[in-house]
Amino acid sequence: MAVAKVNHGCSIMLASHSRSSMKEFAQSGWLDERHPTQTFQPIITTRSLIFKLVIANATLHAPPHCSLSFRDPELLKQHVIPDTELALKQLTGCTTVVTEALLLRCALWSATDSLAAHGSAGDKASELKTGFPQFIGFDPISGGGSPASKIHLDYSPDGARMHIRRFHPRTAEAAAEIIRVEDSLVAAGKDLSDSYKHSGGPRWALYSTWRPLKTVRRDPLAVLDYTTFKEDDYVPAAVPTPSLGREGVCETHPAECYLARYSQQHKWYWIDNQIPEECLVLRFFDSDEERAGSIAAGGVLHSSAELEGNDDAEPRESLEIRSLCIW
Repeated sequence: MAVAKVNHGCSIMLASHSRSSMKEFAQSGWLDERHPTQTFQPIITTRSLIFKLVIANATLHAPPHCSLSFRDPELLKQHVIPDTELALKQLTGCTTVVTEALLLRCALWSATDSLAAHGSAGDKASELKTGFPQFIGFDPISGGGSPASKIHLDYSPDGARMHIRRFHPRTAEAAAEIIRVEDSLVAAGKDLSDSYKHSGGPRWALYSTWRPLKTVRRDPLAVLDYTTFKEDDYVPAAVPTPSLGREGVCETHPAECYLARYSQQHKWYWIDNQIPEECLVLRFFDSDEERAGSIAAGGVLHSSAELEGNDDAEPRESLEIRSLCIW
């Protein structure tokens, strides 16, 4: 049994074994906070496509490559992105995978660095930051980000729909038929959560493939058992997000996500000493999982968690690949 310190904004991460009753803390924007501990059990097996453990032997794990190879965008484009897209097709049965962004995290936790940092290091850094796919945390000066220690689901259904329209023109192009069908339903006065999956429009989903670059000794990624989470536990929050790929235009769009309220019913899981070959696939949104009046659409809440007694361990190194899947 491991002991972990909770990192959260407006809720406490509760695992399968609670030692005490904990109070709810107030929402704190996007600055991360660290609060009292809970005990929770490492669970190796995962369930459904809400989150799933996948064993993946990436080319870059074998000589002459090493963990540093995962910091090279060109090697990632050549090897890891194609491998990840193929794996998602095999795992989900989708026919199209659009790789949108890669996030590198390799720094110690910081209250002001819950997302990977961007720096300004000339044309190369600007291209990584604004290109497609977007490379976040690869800047040679500011480096990678720290673990994201706020309990969150990256997209609400509204946030997911805003994302495919505003994140990048290439995402919108890939999702053109989805957008056309959704817009026609809205124009007809229909509720997308109830009508889209019966409309004949393509099923679509947003996924994250998360892999450590070395064995995880601290700040593991923890995921919530969605069956223990009630709809009124979700806390919507709008995050200003850059709209990329529009030359000469610098603007943002409100990408709605979910934070969480504390409940003693919540159960969380993480992989003890997760190794690079063990990838977690997280689902953020799935159009097939929507229903009338629903809050989330098949997405999983997640967060990093601080393990007590591991303060001297090296920073966690991880790579996240975010993808749009279309059937």
